[in-house]
Amino acid sequence: MYVLILVLLAFSASLQELSLVFTNIEEPAGSLYIAVFDNAGDYLNPEKARFQQIVPVGRNGSVEVRLPEVPPGTYALSCFHDVNNNGVLDKNFMGIPREPYCFSNNVRPRFRAPSWEEAKFTFKPGQKQRTLRLETW
Repeated sequence: MYVLILVLLAFSASLQELSLVFTNIEEPAGSLYIAVFDNAGDYLNPEKARFQQIVPVGRNGSVEVRLPEVPPGTYALSCFHDVNNNGVLDKNFMGIPREPYCFSNNVRPRFRAPSWEEAKFTFKPGQKQRTLRLETW
């Protein structure tokens, strides 16, 4: 019994808050759709994200988002600003996003989404916030 309690306490102590700051918000409308992935196989598949959050946007500038109880590990993040609040990332006829978006490490390859290797980051206890810049193509 004591071993189980110690294991649970050790696990809960390792959970940390992941603080994310999204900058360059130009329109105080809509919502941020945030997905955090914990492996390459699930990366960019929203249904398989380890953490998901939809955050209303009510002002220009920046928005801070805190994800509680995140265990240390390797993650990659994708986000888009759904300005018109229709629940999807709007794209033009060529498939190029028309709404602001970003990925972890602020990686922005042209004509494709970044790979897991480009977007992954390591989250450790006591780590400071991560800043991500939303941009349009």
